[in-house]
Amino acid sequence: MIDQRTSVFLSEFLDTPNRDPAVLDRFLLQGPDGGRRGTKPRLKVAFFDFWPEFDPSVNFFVDILSARFEVSVVENDSDLAIVSVFGTRHREARTARSMFFTGENVRPPLDSVDMSVSFDRIDDPRHFRLPLYVMHAYDHLREGAAPYFCHSVLPPVPPSREDAAERKFCAFLYKNPNCARRNDFFHMLSARRHVESVGWLLNNTGSVVKMGWLPKIRVFSRYRFAFAFENASHPGYLTEKILDAFQAGAVPLYWGDPGVLRDVAAGSFIDVSRYSSDEEAIDAILAVDDDYGAYRRYRSTPPFLGTEDFHFDAYRLAEWIESRL
Repeated sequence: MIDQRTSVFLSEFLDTPNRDPAVLDRFLLQGPDGGRRGTKPRLKVAFFDFWPEFDPSVNFFVDILSARFEVSVVENDSDLAIVSVFGTRHREARTARSMFFTGENVRPPLDSVDMSVSFDRIDDPRHFRLPLYVMHAYDHLREGAAPYFCHSVLPPVPPSREDAAERKFCAFLYKNPNCARRNDFFHMLSARRHVESVGWLLNNTGSVVKMGWLPKIRVFSRYRFAFAFENASHPGYLTEKILDAFQAGAVPLYWGDPGVLRDVAAGSFIDVSRYSSDEEAIDAILAVDDDYGAYRRYRSTPPFLGTEDFHFDAYRLAEWIESRL
């Protein structure tokens, strides 16, 4: 359920003419007090076993915690160690409290940490659900994506008929070959209407797009549809793939989380698993592509508003972490 404070703010904000997205972003990240507190307690944070490109000094966790603490990032001997799954260095951590985080399809080790954050829907006071797309949305915002593409929360601006016609049909951008479901659907859809594979996997364009969210969004913005198949299907496993398509103004073709409609609004994307067969799903995709009115309705639907679960109010995670320190 959406937090009542967030619900009230969103209702008032969306009714405001000439609304400023920066005001919305500040509320969702820092909360109702906007980070304006008295003397903030100090918090030493250490990060262990994150992915190679992760920057310990500038990231989502530092952003949200800085609204409540004077945060300093340390190598070890911390008040809070945030550990992930890309290594075993966390075994050397000296810390007062530990928190597990992953966006991978890995179950959190609840009995070996003080708290955990993951996409899993777990009914346990030690766990906070945060789908990976939320963390990526704030990374995109910090690096300047929102003003140029599609805001994560604000209602999208639908394309004109001419704008839609200028885009090509569909993009496929992957490097990981280990999802037969995804690869098979690519081949089936391509047999009906040409899909451009612009990445390393199944490339058919003669050039490979550099991996990373910004090149991906820029490329997807040239297409009406984009593949957003996950690497696996698991309840709650909802990564950045669907967000990247939305932020590029492409309709996501999705497969993965069987409960995706708890997070993402029906009518904003096409979930191929909702059809009785892949042939039926492909018929539906092509029907939307051939009907500008139907395509416009998909592109006009706010993907993350009015859903059962809403996770962009990241300040709630900071409150939860503070309550467990």
